[in-house]
Amino acid sequence: MDEKVYGYRWVILILAFLAHCLLQIALIITMGMGGLLMSPAVGMSTVQFSALATVPYITGFLFGIVGGAWADRKSIRFVMLIGLGVACIGAIIRAASMSFPILLLGSFLLGLSLAALNANSAKLFRLWFPGRWTSIAMGIYILGATAGGGAIAMKVGPLMTDPQTGFIIGTACTVGCLVLWALLGRTHPEETKVKDGEPMTAYLGEVLKNKYVWYISFIMFFVFGASIAENSYLTSGLVALTNDPAFAGNIGAVNMVAVGIGGVAMPALLAKAKNLKDIFFVAALLMGISNIVIFQLPIGVITYIIVILQGVFMGLLLPIGKTLPAVIPGVKPEHLGAVGGIQSSMQNLGAGLLPAYIVAPLAGAFGAGSPVALMIGTGCLVIFSGLFMLLLPKGTNAVSAPDAE
Repeated sequence: MDEKVYGYRWVILILAFLAHCLLQIALIITMGMGGLLMSPAVGMSTVQFSALATVPYITGFLFGIVGGAWADRKSIRFVMLIGLGVACIGAIIRAASMSFPILLLGSFLLGLSLAALNANSAKLFRLWFPGRWTSIAMGIYILGATAGGGAIAMKVGPLMTDPQTGFIIGTACTVGCLVLWALLGRTHPEETKVKDGEPMTAYLGEVLKNKYVWYISFIMFFVFGASIAENSYLTSGLVALTNDPAFAGNIGAVNMVAVGIGGVAMPALLAKAKNLKDIFFVAALLMGISNIVIFQLPIGVITYIIVILQGVFMGLLLPIGKTLPAVIPGVKPEHLGAVGGIQSSMQNLGAGLLPAYIVAPLAGAFGAGSPVALMIGTGCLVIFSGLFMLLLPKGTNAVSAPDAE
């Protein structure tokens, strides 16, 4: 595959890394403040907290396809600036009021950043980093969300004594992300755009009929649902079990760092793998089991070991799953944004729907809402993602795609 590469790709990678880092701080700090938000001093119910933490992902679901398809017509940079601009408004609203309806509205608008960024990440890295570097670049990008923003948010969130301070931090991060993208964002010289004469409904219909688009979308539906459930329930569960917010924050941060490191190392180590489907399934199975047993073992050193292993497994699942739009059969390059948008919508639906409205009610019905029951539900979500991976055709390998010369 002869594809020209550009030196500016490293600036794009650094920009994407920083943007993902800052946005994840703005989003995940809400989850890290779960104990505070549900304390008597603030008074949120479990349902209100879950809604507040997950509503940005509902926004990403609603507008993900639009964000990807719009980038096909315009450019990724254009869509990013619009999405981040609206997200900044939402972040400012959250920082200005502690009224739950206002916080919910602000968090909904904040989710426009996800609709823009996640919908176009596969296309962004496929353009700037062709070949096997697509997955490696995606792993570095995810590192910004996990070992960067996620770890910071999960460490700092439980230590907050005033939730409004956390929302102000989120505002600063979102505005910083917009400024960075406005200054450093560039459109790839060969970025493919849908011709003006091709109706959006026509090529969306073509994409939506591709069964593999739905397989890869359900993979990320369950992976992201599990990721957000773990972020929400791991820390809050440890606080409930140990009454030690600092220890819970440390565990959450270690898990995020492990995901980030695994997300870079695993795609590089698996560059020559020939049977990625089975590797992905085994990693999903092992991660699911680790989630199921983590609170059933003594809390202590073994907890650190398990969350590190979880991070390594998730470090395989996230970048490989996110780069699948670029390698599945029947997808035209000029429609890659739309495919990424569909996958992004599904992953955000999983993040917004599964933890708060599937796992939590089932854990409440069958396990009295205990931390153990919540983590068992989380583990089952990961295993489902592996089952959908097995439906992809033989030879679909997002790691060892042909290298550009």
